[in-house]
Formats: sequence, C-alpha cells, structure tokens
Amino acid sequence: MTIPVPPQPTPTEEVTKPPRRLIGAATLVVLVAVVVIALGLAAWFRGEANQLTGSAAAGNDALVDADTTAQVSRQVRDAVQRVFSYDFARLDDNERAAAEVITGPFIQSFHQQFARVRELAPPQQAVVVATVPALAVKVLDGDRAIVLVFLDQQAHQGGRATPLLASGRLAVTAQRVNGSWKIADAEPF
Repeated sequence: MTIPVPPQPTPTEEVTKPPRRLIGAATLVVLVAVVVIALGLAAWFRGEANQLTGSAAAGNDALVDADTTAQVSRQVRDAVQRVFSYDFARLDDNERAAAEVITGPFIQSFHQQFARVRELAPPQQAVVVATVPALAVKVLDGDRAIVLVFLDQQAHQGGRATPLLASGRLAVTAQRVNGSWKIADAEPF
C-alpha cells in the first residue's frame, strides 16, 4: 500500500516592494537634478545670447538688412565706376556724372584729382574704363556705410594698341543723401 504523501508547499519567491518613502525620495532627487540641469542650460543660453547681442556684429545692419545692403552695393558700384572712369573727349560730362554720386569731403578731393586728369588726358587721348569686379559692405549703420571695393581700370591711349591695366582696393565711406548712397570718402587699402 502506498501512503499518500502530503502535498509539499512549493517555494514561492517573495516580491518585496520598496517602501513608499524610498520611491518618494528617488523621485525628489530626479526632479531636483532635472531642475538644476534646466537652470544651468538656461543660464548658459542666456550668456550666449548676451554675447551675440553685445557684439559689434549685432549693431551692423549689413549683416541683417539684405535689402539696404544690396542697395548700397549697387549704388556704390555705380558711383565708383563713374568717379574712376573718364574719356578725354567728354571730360565735362564725366565730371558732371561723377559730381552726382559724391558728397562731403570727397567733393574737394575728387575735383583736385580731376584737375590733374584734365591736364593729362587730352594730350594722351586717354580713355579710362573702371569696373568693380567685387565689393562687400563691411559696415552699415543708419545713413553711413563702409564698403570694401576691388577696382579694375583699363586705360586706352591714342596710338597704343594694348590697354594699360591697373587694379586696386578702396575702402569707400558711403553716405545716404536724399535716399541715394554717395561716396563721402575713398581711401586705398
């Protein structure tokens, strides 16, 4: 005869739950860490923003006002080409055209330079054509701009088959006068 064996209890794993206090403390630590990280990032971003707005670039409209920068570029390019081009047979017309695009202290300087052109151009039968292959508006501040200009000139002289070529760089200070940008100063650099 077999004797029935009483059922043996099977071992069960006891699932222990952490005390509520421990969960609350862990949550609090995580929340504090998130707040500290968020405040740190906010301070860092604020510092970066202050650095950008406090820089000289922030006050330079040439970096943010594309329409005015394009207008300055077009008008200064045209003005430089007018001022630095001439034809010995049309010096009066050339001087009048240049006078329309200059202002301020550059007026006197231009007329002094052009007096020399009046002396030298007719005997040489000189025709000078100026072109601006590149320029950049460096600073735009209200009605004043500083423009870096690369200037090429071809000088044709009577009796010479080959033109003389010259290149230069100018720092042009432009001034807005009655809505038009005019050359107020031009210095080689």
